[in-house]
Amino acid sequence: MNAEPLVRLQGLAKSYGIYRAVHPLDLDFHEGDFLAILGPSGCGKTTLLKMLGGFVEPSEGAILIGGRDVTRLPPEKRPTNMVFQGYGLFPHMTIRQNVGYGLRIAGTPRAEVDARVRDMLALVQMEAFADKLPPQLSGGQQQRIALARALIMRPKVLLLDEPFAALDLKLRQAMQEELRRLHAEIGGTFVFVTHDQAEAMLLATKVVVMSRGKVEQVGTPEEIYLRPKTHFVSTFVGEANFLKACRRLARVSIEGAFAFDDAGPDGDVLVGVRPEKVRLGAAAARCDHRFSGTVTQRIFLGAQVQYTVRLQNGETFIACLQEGDLLPGDSIDVGWMSADQWVVTP
Repeated sequence: MNAEPLVRLQGLAKSYGIYRAVHPLDLDFHEGDFLAILGPSGCGKTTLLKMLGGFVEPSEGAILIGGRDVTRLPPEKRPTNMVFQGYGLFPHMTIRQNVGYGLRIAGTPRAEVDARVRDMLALVQMEAFADKLPPQLSGGQQQRIALARALIMRPKVLLLDEPFAALDLKLRQAMQEELRRLHAEIGGTFVFVTHDQAEAMLLATKVVVMSRGKVEQVGTPEEIYLRPKTHFVSTFVGEANFLKACRRLARVSIEGAFAFDDAGPDGDVLVGVRPEKVRLGAAAARCDHRFSGTVTQRIFLGAQVQYTVRLQNGETFIACLQEGDLLPGDSIDVGWMSADQWVVTP
């Protein structure tokens, strides 16, 4: 991978009066990345994407693409293209005409337009629909055409603003797989905005988690899930158990239980662990950290069994096991490994 980032955001921010939609941030990503910008509604992720695409002007900072400052350039002069939630297809044009529209506006020779349209329709597996009109297609088919129309312009960066939000679950899953296939085939750089944690984990090579206009963490899906750096990331991405603890002189202590080394500022902290990393019964005996507890709930989830356990210190833990025959009221040991825990401030 080229050491130089394809996209560099330097101190990028957006304010509307006194309201900060996006706080100043620095972010690099490279050619071939599939970047997911993940966060709840109102966190600033779509504003960030629109600044990248030139649809929203930053209040501060700079956007560099391929080493070129594009901060003040309009969308049509940037090496980017954007796919919005609404497909934006022209209803009176055929699919062939919709896909080739950008090339025709750019003055591309007719023969080249026809050839590239054929190639792009083949890439999204829509050749048989070339002469149909958008209203004759399903939502998923229209989404494929919207992707084809953006990709045919060969942007350095493809921007996607929750493009599958309007689709039902099954079609959404099919389009996620389609997008993964397209990214693998063309090797492009995709930036994808979503509020769906599972979607971000499935699609992205790098995830940016945002909250209240700020970047909480940037990392691979594995880093985001297994090593969350803040309480928000811990709870927004997946489920998490927490134990109250205190850190003093780089040592974290849970009163009456255990202590371990962990660098950081002194004060109250939380020790987190994912439910699927929790072990019960005999398996807990081999763990680094253990508590005694009582099962209060058992829920069969098909692929997993979820147990709720009240620990001896009064706190509640969730454990997800592949199988289990424990029942409410059973006394049980609860444990986990040091490698599976993390520490964050409340």
